[in-house]
Amino acid sequence: MSTAGPAESKEHKLDFRSSFIGRLLLGNQTLSGPVIGLIAILVLFIILVAWNGERGDLSRFLGFKNLQVLLKSITVIGVVSLGALLIIICGGIDLSVGSVVALVTVVTMKMFSKVYEISGSLEVASLVAVPSGVAVGGLCGLSNGLIITKLGVRPFVTTLGMLSIARGLAVWLAEGHSISFPKGITPDWVKSLAEVHAKNTLFNPGFWTLILLAMVASVLLRYTVLGRYCYAIGSNESAARLCGVAIDRNKIVIYTLAGLLTGWGGILAFAQGGSGEPTGNAGLELDVIAAVVIGGASLSGGRGTVTGTLLGVLILGILSNGVSELKVPVEIRYILTGAIIVINTALSEWQRREKE
Repeated sequence: MSTAGPAESKEHKLDFRSSFIGRLLLGNQTLSGPVIGLIAILVLFIILVAWNGERGDLSRFLGFKNLQVLLKSITVIGVVSLGALLIIICGGIDLSVGSVVALVTVVTMKMFSKVYEISGSLEVASLVAVPSGVAVGGLCGLSNGLIITKLGVRPFVTTLGMLSIARGLAVWLAEGHSISFPKGITPDWVKSLAEVHAKNTLFNPGFWTLILLAMVASVLLRYTVLGRYCYAIGSNESAARLCGVAIDRNKIVIYTLAGLLTGWGGILAFAQGGSGEPTGNAGLELDVIAAVVIGGASLSGGRGTVTGTLLGVLILGILSNGVSELKVPVEIRYILTGAIIVINTALSEWQRREKE
C-alpha cells in the first residue's frame, strides 16, 4: 500500500495549475487573499445578522432569492471591473468609468427616443441605441489611450480629465435631468435586464453576460499575444519595449477594450435603471478599483486575474448586501471597504515577500 507524500501532493497542485482550467482561473498567481477575504466577510455578516435578529433575518440573508438579488447588483460593477483589470495589469488606471457609464445611459436613451420617433419600431430603436451606447464607451477608452500614448499625459491625469468631460457631456445632452422612455414604452430586453431573474433563467440575464465576458477576458489574458504583452508592459515597460513590444499600440487597444466593457456596463445600468441618468454612478470608479485590488491585482501593474477580480466584486457585493440587510448607515460600508482593501493588500504584499 502506498501513500501520497508531500512531493506527490505538490505535484498534483502543479498539475492543476498547469492545466487549461488552472491557467485560465489562476494564471501564475494564487487567490488565497481574495478567497480568505470572501470567507471572512461572509462569516462576519452571518454572525452579525444572526446576532441582530431584530434588524436582520438570517434565513433571508442566506436564501436563494437574496442570492439572485446579490448577483444582479454586481453585474454592472463586475463588467466594468473586467475592463479596469486590463488597464491595471498593464500599469494604468481609469478614473473615468463612473462618468462614462452615465454618458452611455444618456446616449443610449437619446438614440432610442430619436430612432423610435422616426421608425416607430422598438426593435429598430434598440438595434441602434445599444451599439451606440457601447461605441460611446469604446470611444472614451480610445480617447484615453491616444492621449496617454501620443500626448504623453499620465493615465491618472488623462482619466481624471475624462471623468469631468464625460460627466459634462452627459449633463449637457440630458439637459440636466434624467431621461425616461417615451410614452412609458419599455422594450422587453430592458424589462428582462431590470428583473432579478428573467423568464426561464435562474439569475438576471446581465449576470450571464458578465460570466461570458469574464471567460473571454480570461482567455485573452492567458492565451493571446495581447494578454502576454499586457502583463509584460505592466511588469516592466522599458524591458518590454526593448523586447520589441509595440507599447503605444497595445495600450491603445487595451484602453479601447476596457472602454467597450464600460460601454456594456453602461447598457446594463441603463436597463436596470430604466432611464438615462446624467448624474448617476458617481463613485463607481472607486468601487471598481477596490474590486480589482481586493482581487489581488497590483496598482503598480503586472499582476491580476479575472477570477480574483470577480471574487473582489463578490466581496463588495456581499458587503453592500449585508449592510442593507442589517439596516445600518451606509458609511459603515465605506469604512469596511477601506479596511478590506488595506488588509487584503497587506496580506498580498506579505505573501509576495515570503515567496521572494
